[in-house]
Amino acid sequence: MEQETTLKTPFFKGDTVILILVFFFSIISILEVASSSNFILTQLFHLLVCYITIYFFYKVDYRVLSKFSIGFLLLAVVLLIWTLLTGGRSIYLLFSKKEVQTFYFIGFLVVFFISKYVANIVNKDESISLRDFIILSCIVFVFCAGMYKENLSTAIILFATCMVVFYVANIKLQYLLTLFLSMAIIGGSVMLFNPDVGRGGTGVGRTTTWIKSLKGEKIGEEAAKKYKQVVLAKAAIARSATQPTGPGQGVIKHVLVKGDTDYIYANTVEELGIGVGILIIILYLILFFRTMRIARQSTGFFGRILAVGIGFWFTCQALIHIGANCELIPTTGQTLPFISRSGSALIFSGVMIGVLLNISKKETLV
Repeated sequence: MEQETTLKTPFFKGDTVILILVFFFSIISILEVASSSNFILTQLFHLLVCYITIYFFYKVDYRVLSKFSIGFLLLAVVLLIWTLLTGGRSIYLLFSKKEVQTFYFIGFLVVFFISKYVANIVNKDESISLRDFIILSCIVFVFCAGMYKENLSTAIILFATCMVVFYVANIKLQYLLTLFLSMAIIGGSVMLFNPDVGRGGTGVGRTTTWIKSLKGEKIGEEAAKKYKQVVLAKAAIARSATQPTGPGQGVIKHVLVKGDTDYIYANTVEELGIGVGILIIILYLILFFRTMRIARQSTGFFGRILAVGIGFWFTCQALIHIGANCELIPTTGQTLPFISRSGSALIFSGVMIGVLLNISKKETLV
């Protein structure tokens, strides 16, 4: 095990670097949400709740939480059904008009259960059997299919995260290839031959528009109206290369829809400069490598693969958001973790970071 270099204090014994990164992202969030919208007080409140959530799950032993992994999976099933019945990506709390986005939390619960399931087998010095892999694959398929109906990009992130967890768990390569090809064939067939199911048609349309735009081909009038936001986001980023406007002085944000959520990276770069934009990318990569370090130092297999899953989820989500803002990939609607304006998604992200920090201070076999 490599030598411990993380600062420890009587008050905090987790990975200090990750906590500093989240704090830095929060500062960027405050600056840009205040600049781009009138929801700064709401965002400040959600950030406060997020930090309280981080502290709570930092204090709660993740190994104790692992005893409830089956219950977490059942909760994920209930939340998925409830969300789909509402016909959107969110649910409304009982006796309240408060909207709660659930897909990020559902994804975490699924990754948590899969990590515990695999760890139970590995800790018995057994290998993942074909039967076990079929069970896990069915779970992944059900939740990805459910998310596909309303949020294709989150379904892809969940699938990719589960594949990474399976790989780290040393599941046979032929099993992984079979699952990947099966999901690709099923998903591709649905999108091409029955695009009205779920978000398949939207995904095909966005991809087609993206390809035509890269080739310089003409796109339809309706598609052009929607794609205008991507053009504006690229213009905001390009504008920063010559002279950043400074905090709160952005110009393109006034015509950029969802500039505090889906396109907050473009707004940030326009106002704070391309250097800050590059720094943000580097910091998300540092977050990922810190989670890999936590995984390497963990003597418990459950903590090891769960840390990898959490780190990959955040990094994948961030890079997808940034890639869409830069037109490197089709538009997705993914927010930038801890920077975009959000409520329940921000709080659920706090749950994951809290668990990750708890793993970083535990080195006991699970």
